[in-house]
Amino acid sequence: MRWDDLAWAHGYDPMKAYSSSKIAFGLFAMELQRRSDAAGWRLRSNLSHPGIVQTNLLAAQPGMGRPKDTTVVKAIRWMSARGLLVGTPSSAALPAVYAATDPDARGGRLYGPRGFRHLGGLPAEQPLYTRLQSERDAVRVWDISEQLTGIRFRA
Repeated sequence: MRWDDLAWAHGYDPMKAYSSSKIAFGLFAMELQRRSDAAGWRLRSNLSHPGIVQTNLLAAQPGMGRPKDTTVVKAIRWMSARGLLVGTPSSAALPAVYAATDPDARGGRLYGPRGFRHLGGLPAEQPLYTRLQSERDAVRVWDISEQLTGIRFRA
């Protein structure tokens, strides 16, 4: 997280900015679950990731800071062409559907594909990424969100 430049106004890097936004989103979700637990709201705030699926989101897009395919995208295409990545847009949605609807999905968790390196397969609980485990950072993201939106949340 670039706490001193959350909008990436200086030294913009598209992939790092994207990663930072995902970390902030995840921290917010974890803080929402903690607040729900403390207040007895009985809601679940979960995270999910789709694994890797070859879609147009991987395409080189100059407007997104990718004028040509990256090495990672080329590797994904190579693996997909050889049947090593078997995910589809429909299967990629399964972790989110599971996290939101399955009675066994517990709040404050991350769900994603259970296959090789979590790239594809049926959904399962995943270890929470290290960057999402800091309660201090989660509270900080929550407070910044309140400041930026001008909305104070009262439990």
